Amino acid sequence: MEKLAKIINRQITFEVYDTSKNWIADFPTENWALVIVAEDENKNYFDEIIRKAIDRNVGYIHCVGKQHDLIHNMADEEIVFRDVDIEKLHLPKHIIMTTGIEDFENGIWYGIYATHNEETVINQVVILDITKKAFQKTLELVRKFEMGYLPKG
Repeated sequence: MEKLAKIINRQITFEVYDTSKNWIADFPTENWALVIVAEDENKNYFDEIIRKAIDRNVGYIHCVGKQHDLIHNMADEEIVFRDVDIEKLHLPKHIIMTTGIEDFENGIWYGIYATHNEETVINQVVILDITKKAFQKTLELVRKFEMGYLPKG
């Protein structure tokens, strides 16, 4: 995982989703938000990411890109399924918040600044790039945020 910055007392990190490695191994297990960057539809990837994030007690799942609605809906469905299933699959003690924004700049800004959960403090934001091409763009944007930049819209 690549550390990008510390903004509003939150450690901002970046990871590329890669099925050939244990991409979630260094993810936090409490007090964190997940920002998923996804343009192309891949329900199998989305399902795996959502399940593993919930298993690691994510506090907030936020999606950026063309697939934001699909991922948001899949996350909500997984949370409800786990809540009502007879087997009582793992759910954190807190409610998991879910949102999504298509626009990249506004979506990343929201993921860093506006992810909030009243039941669990968010002190780390993990940006997970499914596109495998958003690192430089994200890094430059985070640097602009550190200098006070606000996206339009």
